[in-house]
Parts: sequence; structure tokens; C-alpha cells
Amino acid sequence: MSTQKVTFILAAEIVADASNGLLLGEFNNWDLENGLTLKKSKDGSMQATVALEAGRSYQYRYLLEGGRWANDHNAHGYSQVEGFDIVNCVVHVPATEVKESKSKAKKAETEAPKAKPAGKKVTVPAAAKAAPAEKKAAPKAKPAAKAEPKPAAKKKAAPKKEK
Repeated sequence: MSTQKVTFILAAEIVADASNGLLLGEFNNWDLENGLTLKKSKDGSMQATVALEAGRSYQYRYLLEGGRWANDHNAHGYSQVEGFDIVNCVVHVPATEVKESKSKAKKAETEAPKAKPAGKKVTVPAAAKAAPAEKKAAPKAKPAAKAEPKPAAKKKAAPKKEK
């Protein structure tokens, strides 16, 4: 089972005057005692980071001080809780690549020649600039031989029709 670290960020306008909160969801069984403590940032937002199993989706919500539940406006989706007037946020954790394919891709990347970035100036060493003229100039093409005009072909008279 591979995991990925996911950072949940609750915007400052949703946090408002709350000074603390918890991140609760399927990943911690919605258990208050196992809730992830949100850290308040200088910009007023709150955040928490958790390692989640890759290739899965999880429902979650924020519980702010005073018992106020809040949803994330940047959630990947939302899910209505059946039988209740509650909507949970949903996060999708992308599946990770197999390690073997990563190492093959990295090996191919290191073996492939690196292209120069477009638009980058390339400086030519002074020795290359002072190359002899005969190496620099492309050989001149021989002038095409002048063809003498061919005499115009005589038109054959059309056969006469008999009457």
C-alpha cells in the first residue's frame, strides 16, 4: 500500500475568527480523539497534512471551535450524507506509479541526449570563427550547360478526307 502526503487547507474567510479546529474524515474514522489539529497560518487559513492511501477517495470536514462544521471550497467533490442535511467534502488521492516504471523512465531520461533550450544563445569559440574560407563556404554548384535550342518539330499535315 503506497501513501501520499495530502495537505488540507481551509481558507481564511471560512476560518473567520476561529483560533483552532480539527480535520475529521474517513481516514480517522471521524473520531474526535484522532482528529488532526489544524495549524493556523499567518494569512488566517488553517491547514493539516496527512498520509493517505494512494488511489482512493476520502470524505472529510473541518470542525472549528464552538462546534462549527465547515466545508472546503477547494474540495475535489462533495457527497450528500444519506438521511441527513449534511454534505461532506471529497478528496481524491491519485494512484502512484509502480516503482519499476519510474526507474525505467528515469534511466531512459539519463541516457537520452539533452536538448538545448530554445532561444538560448550559443557562443562560438574564436577558433571556430577563424576557420579557413574553403571549409566555411559551401562548394559552388557548376553552372548548368547551356542547351542549344532544338529546332521546332514540323507539324504533319492532317490526312485528307475523301469525299
